[in-house]
Amino acid sequence: MLDLWLAVAHHLLVFGLAIMLAMELAYLRADPVPLGRLSRLDAGYGAVAILVLIVGVARILWGAKGWAAYADNPFFWAKIATFTVIGLLSILPTVRFLQWSRAARSDPAFRPSAAALARVVTVVRIEVLLLLPLVGFAAAMARWPL
Repeated sequence: MLDLWLAVAHHLLVFGLAIMLAMELAYLRADPVPLGRLSRLDAGYGAVAILVLIVGVARILWGAKGWAAYADNPFFWAKIATFTVIGLLSILPTVRFLQWSRAARSDPAFRPSAAALARVVTVVRIEVLLLLPLVGFAAAMARWPL
């Protein structure tokens, strides 16, 4: 039963990450961009990403399959690599959101430049797109060996 609960939690958390990324894109399109809300959402995104890792490790350690099922699974490692790339990409938006929030606290009229917004939007879109192979790797991983 623990395996089921861990799987459900893991899936819900990953869906939460996808929803939060979609919300970030929506906030980035708003005029004006709600910088405080965006920063809080991004902090939540980081917290949920950490929970995804924690629950994922718990599934490996205490789930029905155990480490042996994952260690030699190339799709598991591809999923981990993709999740890592998404995490690394998320650093730029996080840094910008923090900078923009600080600037807005100092100057309520502050607005990020169009170029800076475009760069962040591009990175967040790439993060969203990388969720597609991540889900594919997860599905393939569960069926390994194919």
